[in-house]
Amino acid sequence: MTAPIKLLVVEDHPLSRHGLISMLEAFGDQFEVVAEAANGEEALLKFVNIKPDVVITDLHFAPNDLTDGIDLVRRLRERHPLVPVVMLTAELDDEYLLLAHEVGVNAFLSKHSSAAEIAKAIDAVASGFTHFPARLREVLEKRSKEPRLTERESQVVPLIAIGMTAKQIAIELTKRQPSRPIADRTVEIFKGKIRRKFDLTSTNSLIAFSINYCKKIRK
Repeated sequence: MTAPIKLLVVEDHPLSRHGLISMLEAFGDQFEVVAEAANGEEALLKFVNIKPDVVITDLHFAPNDLTDGIDLVRRLRERHPLVPVVMLTAELDDEYLLLAHEVGVNAFLSKHSSAAEIAKAIDAVASGFTHFPARLREVLEKRSKEPRLTERESQVVPLIAIGMTAKQIAIELTKRQPSRPIADRTVEIFKGKIRRKFDLTSTNSLIAFSINYCKKIRK
């Protein structure tokens, strides 16, 4: 008999978390939820003690949390590079699809997916495969063409231009869109992406680029 796949479920909303756990437990011996966490910090602590086979995480946590799903995966990859991660989101945003792919998420799908689809994704990553929306290839090809700022990057750049730190930017963007909270470490990832995309070799060149960008969009 095949051993069940041990799961760590990370979701800040208790009702959503318990609903997901109940759905997974309905598959009987296929899955075993060995731990649950309400945020990234709690997930990292529990991961060390439990060593699950697969981590299932939400993309966005509560606005007052210090981490989001992207930052959680980045920190997991630093310490446990091989652990499979399934990311669930209420919105299949292309920008976050790309970011999830870049930080090492193994599966990315909607919270509204069927139980069978989520189970399929878990099975896939536990077996060493990935599970992404079909349009990922199209999004990657589109990004490889002429560089341009994504929606989130275009929100970050004006705040860089006025001298805000990553932490201040995270607070400001979360205040503007509470339904899409962002961690300061994720802001740093966006800043790094902008530098690489436009070949900016230093912090000063990033600031100069941001100031010039703001001047152009005001014209």
